[in-house]
Amino acid sequence: MPLGSFTVLFGSNASGKSNLRDVMRFLNGISRGYKLVELLAGKFEGNDRIWAGVRGGPNKFIRSGAKAGDVEVIFTNSDLSYRITLQEVRGKPIRVYDEWLKSGQESLFSTRDSDGFRANLKATKVVRVWLKAGGDHRRGHTEDVLNDEPVISQIEEFLSKRNDDKGQLIREGVDAAVTSLSAMRFLDLSPNAMREPTYPGPLSLGDSGENLSTVLQNLVDSGGRERDIREWLNVLTPMDVAALDFEKDSRGRISLVLVEHDKRRTSAESASDGTLRFLAYLALAFSTTSPTTCFVEEIDNGIHPSRLQLLVELVETQSKDRNLQVVASSHSPALMNLLSDETLASSALVYRTDKSPSSKVKMLRDLPNFLTIAKKRQPGALMEAGWFENTVESLDFVDDKDEDEE
Repeated sequence: MPLGSFTVLFGSNASGKSNLRDVMRFLNGISRGYKLVELLAGKFEGNDRIWAGVRGGPNKFIRSGAKAGDVEVIFTNSDLSYRITLQEVRGKPIRVYDEWLKSGQESLFSTRDSDGFRANLKATKVVRVWLKAGGDHRRGHTEDVLNDEPVISQIEEFLSKRNDDKGQLIREGVDAAVTSLSAMRFLDLSPNAMREPTYPGPLSLGDSGENLSTVLQNLVDSGGRERDIREWLNVLTPMDVAALDFEKDSRGRISLVLVEHDKRRTSAESASDGTLRFLAYLALAFSTTSPTTCFVEEIDNGIHPSRLQLLVELVETQSKDRNLQVVASSHSPALMNLLSDETLASSALVYRTDKSPSSKVKMLRDLPNFLTIAKKRQPGALMEAGWFENTVESLDFVDDKDEDEE
């Protein structure tokens, strides 16, 4: 599934949009160096949960009825590609079955040899890895690693013993892949979390919008973005914001206050849900520590329909200007009508049909005649009329017929 600067996933409830988010969170979790059970079920330090895991945990990550599940990602900012396959064996923990990292067509490491074969090891808790030969390993370099943790998290231990050029090439590829995976964010904004005062220091939003006040304070004091934020807010809301102020309570926590020209002061605690959500998107758009890819659940939630155009304009312009990929879920016809031709072409329909128990993804540009029809009729009207469901039903019928004939 190719991602554009702004990709919107459209689909009904339970169509599978959040499954794509979970896959991306899984990839992000790999960059944290967790074991699979921690990555999928959650990671704790003491009584504090520092990673929420993936919906369903280890027992539900692989689709029901399948023995294995794989995820592959291609990094568009490099020639790297990475793939990991997890296997579920009855009575045993989920494990890494297959994994590789490539630079172009060249393998940097793989759990298969140059002929494509896996080692048949007697030990059930390890997997053999072939690393790119070089230095003292001119005839090949293999290592056995534990299969309860992604291989990419364990490679550095062996690379530290290699000082050759090929070893450095592997190290650079691993670092680049892990850095890209770690730079993903997942926003599921909660106005209550954004209203909370926060201690100075954090420069990025939490997934629920935590730290909003301190992130905005940094953008105002160090980033010189107060004017940009005020201008966007004044167009979005009936407010006439003249300044952004930041109050400190007795515990040293920071709270945002919007000051209007008539001196009226509105704190984050009493600001509307929509205002807080839009402030969070502004913080993401202008942040100096913005991610490379950000997934936003129900991006239009809490935004008045008459102001959706501003949100679309903000995301489309800033994602391009800042080399940021935004992936958002929605089932709003109004939002679909406001997307540019470029965003429409890079957006996708997530769906299930009566004949398919699994979710499927189809790029909107690949639907027959969609881009042509969308120029004559609002795409949101097509959604309301059920055009998308009818189209994919007919496509699935043709695909099934072709498979039967084969």
